[in-house]
Amino acid sequence: MIQWSADVTEHAHIEQIKVPAHAGNNQNYYSQIARHLDRLDKCFRFDLATYIAEHTNKEEDGDKDDSDLGEDEEDGPDTERRYLSEYSTPTRQIPNYFALSSALLLGAKPSALKPYRMFATSTTSFHLATKPSSRSSVDEAATAYHLPDLADAIAAFFRNGDALVQGQPCTDKLQIWHKVRVQQVSYHNSETVLPPQTLRAIPPSTANCFGRYDSVIISPGAQSDWPQNGLAGHSVAQLWMIFRDPRSDSFFAYVHHFKIVPQSNSTNINSATGMYMLKRAVRGNGERIGEVIPLIRVRSPAHLILNFGREAHSCLTNLSSYELSSEFWLNKFWSKEFYHALSP
Repeated sequence: MIQWSADVTEHAHIEQIKVPAHAGNNQNYYSQIARHLDRLDKCFRFDLATYIAEHTNKEEDGDKDDSDLGEDEEDGPDTERRYLSEYSTPTRQIPNYFALSSALLLGAKPSALKPYRMFATSTTSFHLATKPSSRSSVDEAATAYHLPDLADAIAAFFRNGDALVQGQPCTDKLQIWHKVRVQQVSYHNSETVLPPQTLRAIPPSTANCFGRYDSVIISPGAQSDWPQNGLAGHSVAQLWMIFRDPRSDSFFAYVHHFKIVPQSNSTNINSATGMYMLKRAVRGNGERIGEVIPLIRVRSPAHLILNFGREAHSCLTNLSSYELSSEFWLNKFWSKEFYHALSP
């Protein structure tokens, strides 16, 4: 999961700190680590250039008889290829949800279940499982997810935003999904799709009494300029529920909002961390502010870091940390694409 995984930072720490440090003599760590990484990068570039040159020559000499190769070349270990394999991209092809959703709209699969479980906006594509994780009435879902205002939020959304179902009570059970796969395009090249990521909204259970809810960037409308203008005009929310109301052909999400803590500058970015500080949006009585939105308003996963303050909560665990905390940092260092999007 996005919020509960240390893989990103742990892998980066191993590759950028631990391995280079072990190559030194336990002195002048910073300079030796930087020198090791610099030399490793130069070696990689040299091997990549020779690898490309070798294969270019092989294509030009395609008619050359393989028997001309010497025994050493034929039977010797391909050390260069082994070295390059550490840097090669995954062989598994990245699915293109944008192209697949367009094909569905063009009728490529007439038998596909409607509403389509794969759809896209200009910046983000979505893929839901064919079958929902569960079916519950609004009251049952409100109880399972600990959302006492769920019925009011759904009614308010349809009353204000969907003229096709105004005034119609929801008599059928909601279709609920516990996860959705989202895909984005590269910040620098909109023609390049990035690997899909999974967003989860799992209610409390006996194994995890707090549930699992990932955080997301959302836009005020179906279309937006994310990620080119960063967080401008967008907001951060915690994804609590993914569902479909039988009265509508669209998919929806119930979210809890965060608000940006103002800083002493025009960008509201903290000068010490270079990140936005977030705080849960609550009403005067302390209740969190929730809202039902169309799922297509989700733009990107968001990674949050706890802001412990002067003293951490005494009951924090790996399961309770996000639900018992109220202040967070929006971690722009989570990935290269996210860094570019949130850097002014």
